[in-house]
Amino acid sequence: MTLRRQLFFGLSIVFLLICGSLLLVTVNATRDYLEQQLASHAQDTATALTRVLGEAMAKDDRVLAETQIAAVFDRGYFQQIAILSTGGARLVGRELPARIEGVPAWFTTLFPLKTPAGEAFLTAGWRQIGKIIVVSQPTIAYQHLWQNTVGMFWWIFGIYLLTLLATRILLRVILEPLLNIERTALAIGQKRFERIGDIPKARELQRVVVAMNDLSQRVAAILDEETARAERYRKEAYEDEVTHLDNRRSFYLRLSQVLQADYGYAGGVLIMLHLDGLDQYNTEYSYPRGDSLLAVIAHAAREALGERAAIMARMGGSTFAFLCLDLDKVECEALNKALQEKVNAVLVHSEAFHHVFYSIGVAYFHSGEAHSQILGRADLAMETARQSGQNMVRVLGDDLPVATSMGSYSWRMIIQSALEEERWVLLAQPVVNLADRSPMHHEVVARLLDAQGNLIPAAHFLPMAQRHQFMVRIDRALVTLTLGLLANAESDMGRLAVNVSAQGVADDDFLGWLSNQLRQLGPQAHRLAFEMTEFACTRDKEATQRFISLLREHGAQFGIDHFGLDPQSPNALRQFPPDYLKLDGGLVRELPHNEDSRMVLKAIVHLARSLDATVIAQHVEDEELVATLKENQVDGAQGYYFGKPERI
Repeated sequence: MTLRRQLFFGLSIVFLLICGSLLLVTVNATRDYLEQQLASHAQDTATALTRVLGEAMAKDDRVLAETQIAAVFDRGYFQQIAILSTGGARLVGRELPARIEGVPAWFTTLFPLKTPAGEAFLTAGWRQIGKIIVVSQPTIAYQHLWQNTVGMFWWIFGIYLLTLLATRILLRVILEPLLNIERTALAIGQKRFERIGDIPKARELQRVVVAMNDLSQRVAAILDEETARAERYRKEAYEDEVTHLDNRRSFYLRLSQVLQADYGYAGGVLIMLHLDGLDQYNTEYSYPRGDSLLAVIAHAAREALGERAAIMARMGGSTFAFLCLDLDKVECEALNKALQEKVNAVLVHSEAFHHVFYSIGVAYFHSGEAHSQILGRADLAMETARQSGQNMVRVLGDDLPVATSMGSYSWRMIIQSALEEERWVLLAQPVVNLADRSPMHHEVVARLLDAQGNLIPAAHFLPMAQRHQFMVRIDRALVTLTLGLLANAESDMGRLAVNVSAQGVADDDFLGWLSNQLRQLGPQAHRLAFEMTEFACTRDKEATQRFISLLREHGAQFGIDHFGLDPQSPNALRQFPPDYLKLDGGLVRELPHNEDSRMVLKAIVHLARSLDATVIAQHVEDEELVATLKENQVDGAQGYYFGKPERI
């Protein structure tokens, strides 16, 4: 329970006791007053009857006395009127039981009214002949006490509600600095170092806020420095210094990353752009002018292709390469046309117009095609355009059959039936600590079974699942099977890590279902980790942030998969601080023989250490690579050297 609620409930109880006590005091005071009124009424009546009853009793005329008593008694205001002899014997009188009408019985039990008797002596001359006793009927007094109590209750209850409202508002104002401190502390716990804008006036809270702001500022400055260092090393290793696009090495590494089976694309296009005549232009107008032209061409390509380009690179010299995923033919033609128009505009408005010409080759490809096939087709398209004349575009592969033997509809039916019949198999691969070779966790992946029980490779069904919007259901199936492993008492695999897709993370229904599942797990949720690829994290940044917050709320871990090759890698690490990150296999394989890659790795490790994130290398295949990783302070490793994926 929050401090504000504790204070609110505590003050509510105090105010309730005060209001209850006030009501009780008011009721008792009214009751005392009414009892005094009943006593006075009885005494006044007894005194008033003394003369007439004294005359009747002096003559021993009891009938007259009875008549006189009845005249007063029958009005209903009295419980008893009686004449007693000097010896205490009852001579004449009338009496009725106490009547209480219109008042709850429990109220008369809690607050009984005393009805004192009024007494007066009857005399004949100087001689005492008897005594008159009068007791008032309490009916009207009880009704007045009840009505007064009800009215007072509603007044006090209204005051109580107003007091609670005022207390709530006051606590919100007073404790707002504490809420800001709490939010900032939670943000720091999630590795987001924010500042508190409003400084409280209370001296104690003011000191705490200033100290937290100073801490956040210092840590953020350290992280900014580490991020800048990582970005600098990445640019030196993987960025072309003239155009600020990826260089040739980065292009090959990232293309290999895209072609991996679990990337989740159905197909794409590779666009190659070559500038002819640049050498002559450099000789005539100087190399700086040529570099400036290359930079302007790169900027024009960015404007034309925008976010549709997954990779943009300068391959060296005057050749560019642009990779776009999941484009249909119409979209591809529109992008080609936009690129052509932008390049034409650059050349027309420069002195290079009569010296430099372009050739554009466009190669379509499908998921599952080899690296060499795609590059070969793109080179051929570019060379064909070059030999066709100046400023030409040629397209190859737009009539390619689907890479797999079955069509899109067939795959849709296979995946749908597998989901409905739950024909999935789990495989797990260990991730080990490089310090002592102990298991850190197991990564769990799902494979689809066909109707004959054969495993279908992910390279075949994932692209089609992506195309037909099945990834959310596949994510749910994988998580459900993994939860079953956690519930299995015989399972001793420790923490389990599962991959989730960008489609799943962006789906509100899936997130609601996952939140409910994690809530039911309770403390066991810490045995789960969820991974997203670096590419998926940046597709919908707001959805990724919501997903990470959900995991933190329930105690599950978050990891970034295939990390390190994207130009925005350092910023992504700051924006989506993980519990661990897995280095892309392409980067890892370069470490033993490439100094630039090792410098990039060191910068990533330093930044990850600052964020308290564990660094894990993927695709570790031999002891030499293990030694390099340990030398560079990598925490863990995953690969066939430590164990291949095994069916669970």
